Amino acid sequence: MKKIFVLFILLIMPSVFGQNLTLSELLSIRKKDISGVDDYLTNKSWKFISGSEPDDESLGSISYTFKKDYMNDKAESFLNYYYSDYSSKTRLSIQVHKTNIINAYISQIKIWGGKIIDSYVDDGDMIKIYQGSTMTYRVITSTQDNDYGGTSTCYILSIYTNEDFNSM
Repeated sequence: MKKIFVLFILLIMPSVFGQNLTLSELLSIRKKDISGVDDYLTNKSWKFISGSEPDDESLGSISYTFKKDYMNDKAESFLNYYYSDYSSKTRLSIQVHKTNIINAYISQIKIWGGKIIDSYVDDGDMIKIYQGSTMTYRVITSTQDNDYGGTSTCYILSIYTNEDFNSM
C-alpha cells in the first residue's frame, strides 16, 4: 500500500509542479553555491531578478521569479537564496500562490518525518514550523488585497538547518 501511495505521488508531482520546483529540488538548490543556483534555476526557466552581497553582519541574497508577468510584478513563484561568504550558512525561501503546491511541500515534509513544533499568528499571517531530524521548515500563509477589491493568498516556505533555525 505504501508503494502505491509513493507511486501515486511521483505520478502527480509533474502535474502539480510543472516547471516549478519540488521539495527535493529546493533542498538540493540550498546546497549549491550561487553559480550552481543560477545555472540550475535558469535551466528550469526561472529568471534572475536581483542580488545583494553578504557582509559580516548579514547574508547575501539572490532572487528569482518563475512565470513573471512583464506588465506587473506578479509571478507564479518567487525564490530567494541566502548565502554567506563568511560561513557555510545558506537559507532558501519560495513564495507560491497555489494551494496544491504548498500542500505538496507540507505532505513531503511529513512523509520525511517532519513534525509541527509550533504554530501562531503574527501580524495577520498564519505561521507553522515543522522540524525534521536535520531541517526546519517555516510555512507562512498570508493574504493580500488584490486588484479586484478582494484578497489573494500566498504561501512562503523557508528552509533552514535545525542548527541555523535554533540560533535565530
